Amino acid sequence: MAGLGAELRAALAIGRKDLRTLSRYPWSMWAMIFTPLYQGIIPAFLFGASFAIGGRSLGLASSVGTENLAGFVFLGGVVSALVSIAFWAMAMSLRNEMDMGTLEPTWLTPTRHDTLLLGRLVSGILVFAASQAVLFAVGVAFFGLRFRPDIVYALPAFAVSAVGMLGTAYLLAAAVLLIREANFFIDTTNFLYSTASGVLFPITLLPAVVQPVALLLPTTYATDILRQQALGARPLFDPPLEYAALLATTALVLPLGRWAFARAERAMRVRGTLGQY
Repeated sequence: MAGLGAELRAALAIGRKDLRTLSRYPWSMWAMIFTPLYQGIIPAFLFGASFAIGGRSLGLASSVGTENLAGFVFLGGVVSALVSIAFWAMAMSLRNEMDMGTLEPTWLTPTRHDTLLLGRLVSGILVFAASQAVLFAVGVAFFGLRFRPDIVYALPAFAVSAVGMLGTAYLLAAAVLLIREANFFIDTTNFLYSTASGVLFPITLLPAVVQPVALLLPTTYATDILRQQALGARPLFDPPLEYAALLATTALVLPLGRWAFARAERAMRVRGTLGQY
């Protein structure tokens, strides 16, 4: 228990350090909040609204069973932001440490290497919560955003998907350690992962060859459950089956990610490449 407590304190210290660093760059902090709005949410909303007939999103209703375009897009933005935490705040943080020349001394501390990622999760979740509160306020004020009270029933599914994204972050961190120049890799896979999760449109509209991949992602089911509970959207599958698939994919990706991260650590020790830029 003493070891676990020490790791928890280390994770909190890492998260506090990252938040303190971010607070020194207020314009960057505001950009993190509003970039998803003008790069993703607003374009998707305007594109969908351009196909409205008499102010009604009949195409959306035909596809997913709800005309609530704002709710559909903003909930997709929530899942997209969760994905970004795993890709940028956690996995890419190792590359940032390499750029600053601090990864090697940090790696040599007694702290578990898993904790280096979990600390970034702490700060990432806090930034996520603050940014989503701002974006929802903007949505309510300017886009007519509204949800059903039943949205609270989707929170457990969202929490499970967050655990699944932790496993994804381990997988990505392993790749970052091995390929080094990871900016393009993270940027591309972040977009593909979000798209396959159905954040901007139903996965039934994806090419048939991509749909099986989408069904292996925990965020696909979390997105669908969120929209089902909050908007009354038509689910992909029966809700019990979706919850079972969410739990199964999370149970698969978390140990797989930790295994890949451990293998990457071992490869770096054998090759002696930790200090190489």
